Amino acid sequence: MPRYSIRENRIKRGSRAGLSYDPESGVLCLTHDDMYHSLFLRGIDSMDREAPWGRLFFDLETEGDVICCAYAVALDNNIVEYQGKEVILDDFLTDDSITVADRFYMLKDLGTRRYVGENDILLYEYSGRYLYVAIDIKGDGEARISNMVVDSTGDNFMNTFPEVYRERNSFFHRYVSIFSSIYNDFGRDIESLPEILDLNTCPVEMLIEYGSWMGIDLKGGFLPEDVIRNIVKESYELNKMKGTKKGLLRLMTLILGEEPVIIEHNLVRAWLNEENNEYPPDFKPKGIYDVTILVNKRITEELRHQIIYMVDQFKPVRTRINIAQMDENVIIDSNTYLDVNSKLPEKKNAILDGSLSLDGTVVL
Repeated sequence: MPRYSIRENRIKRGSRAGLSYDPESGVLCLTHDDMYHSLFLRGIDSMDREAPWGRLFFDLETEGDVICCAYAVALDNNIVEYQGKEVILDDFLTDDSITVADRFYMLKDLGTRRYVGENDILLYEYSGRYLYVAIDIKGDGEARISNMVVDSTGDNFMNTFPEVYRERNSFFHRYVSIFSSIYNDFGRDIESLPEILDLNTCPVEMLIEYGSWMGIDLKGGFLPEDVIRNIVKESYELNKMKGTKKGLLRLMTLILGEEPVIIEHNLVRAWLNEENNEYPPDFKPKGIYDVTILVNKRITEELRHQIIYMVDQFKPVRTRINIAQMDENVIIDSNTYLDVNSKLPEKKNAILDGSLSLDGTVVL
């Protein structure tokens, strides 16, 4: 049974007003900057005259006081008369210089039927080579449309019955179409399995589930989608490196977008003891189970929680993780108190030439 998916190509070739489109998710969203919120599609060509049409359906999510109206009509000829001239209906409906109201008036004159608040529509009464579909959204709220599909026949079972029962658009035909619709929906879900299993296209909810299969807890919505996707993609390798410095380094790189510096305090102590070296006065080595991660970016409280939550799943047992910020900017929190004569340091450049003398009161 031929099936026509209304996706990026058909939507871009159509005409939109007050609707934004995201090619990656395939979702049409209502915007509030325009008077009209409509979608006009070019005709779906079945290539056969008097071709029967079966079903139009799409996923519809609304919030607030919103009404979605769908329009459909089938014609054998896509050339119509407008203001005494013959025009191609596809070009007329997608011409943004023509008002939205005039285009809907044209569809009404052609015998188009309006379906109010319906997103699963039987088209058994229509036959014709071209099927024209339009969407109109009214009201104050939010609306999202996705997964628009047109089935050319709409049922899979009518031809299995004796010919006397095969009358189109009869009560029996519509009754049997209920089971056919369920069957077709199952088929659509099966066809979409590759997209659900693809880590590049599957929803975030599935990424979280796949992460749990690999023993990684990504629940809570605390990580950006791109970070979650990258962690799940590398979950097998990350599990192989779990409990090692290399594993922590790779995990932190996925979260931060850049490679941090990891200092193991037990190695610092060994280096000091073996070679009698001195450590800088600003650096105080801690216990043998302490690890410091130096991050070369601004650490917000949200980012700190993200790092700690994920690192706790991959760090070695008994390890204490410390996070330090390698940022040149001075950061003062609400617990900092500056006394009289306090001054924040600033970088200043000085140039001394041969003719400049410094007395004892000058301090660099």
